[in-house]
Amino acid sequence: MTNNNGPVLIIGATGQQGRATTRQLLEHGWRVNAFVRDPQNPAAVALREAGANLVVGDLDDPASVRAAMDGSYGVFLMLPMMSGVHITAEGIAAEQRRGKAVADIAKESGIEHLVYSSLRGAGENSGVDYYSAKENIESHIAALELPATILRPVFFMDNFNAFNRPVMDENGTLVVNLAVRADIPLSLISVHDIGVFAAIAFDRPDDYRGRTVPLSGDRLTPPQIAETFGKLADLPARSFQVPIEQVKAFDEQVGKMFAYFNEGPDEPIDTAPLRAHHPELMDLAAWLRVTNWKP
Repeated sequence: MTNNNGPVLIIGATGQQGRATTRQLLEHGWRVNAFVRDPQNPAAVALREAGANLVVGDLDDPASVRAAMDGSYGVFLMLPMMSGVHITAEGIAAEQRRGKAVADIAKESGIEHLVYSSLRGAGENSGVDYYSAKENIESHIAALELPATILRPVFFMDNFNAFNRPVMDENGTLVVNLAVRADIPLSLISVHDIGVFAAIAFDRPDDYRGRTVPLSGDRLTPPQIAETFGKLADLPARSFQVPIEQVKAFDEQVGKMFAYFNEGPDEPIDTAPLRAHHPELMDLAAWLRVTNWKP
């Protein structure tokens, strides 16, 4: 194994974070093996066309994970908790089981650097089940004494292109719907920047191995988020606090997450050290410009 160009095995390769990390590692000159179940999946095809080597396997088949990891310098691990569009108890249990299994195999395989993308809120007694699952994976990695970096990203800006996409009301006003009190600042990060920091962690192992790194690029209240969207779109904008019970009716776990957000402002993340290593770290306004966001 070498630490100058990999290879790095990407687990969760076809997801948002896996794709972002693959792109960044390739740009940084690393060799990348993307762990996929279906090499014909359009996201997998795009990874191959970008320069990644596709390795076919299944996280529930330890032999395939072991074979994929053989000869790798590092592993990037990101596991989804979703089952379809919902977070279920079965999905959370599967995530925890798979994460611990990957860590075990990484230990057996002599992996020199594991970068695990967890989330902000792990270890904070949040009462959110899928936070606890990620905390348990973190603890397992630590117990194995793996050479690892834990990334803890906050709420994704990219959610504003999906579940939390602002909508126009009947008066032509842009409405940001969030189940967060108007006085609560929400920490935000772009998926692109998560990929950047994963690549930086592999580039600078002496600075990142053994560390837990919270990731944030901005911190805004819902009205400030709406104002940022309004300025970009040149439209009147406002925020609307979605009732927690309405969110819980759609997905209990997501409802628990927003209830936790509403318990009080989280501690601000010091972005100065992050910007020292990644000066282009995006705030929300920059993300809107870079992604050419349109209402």
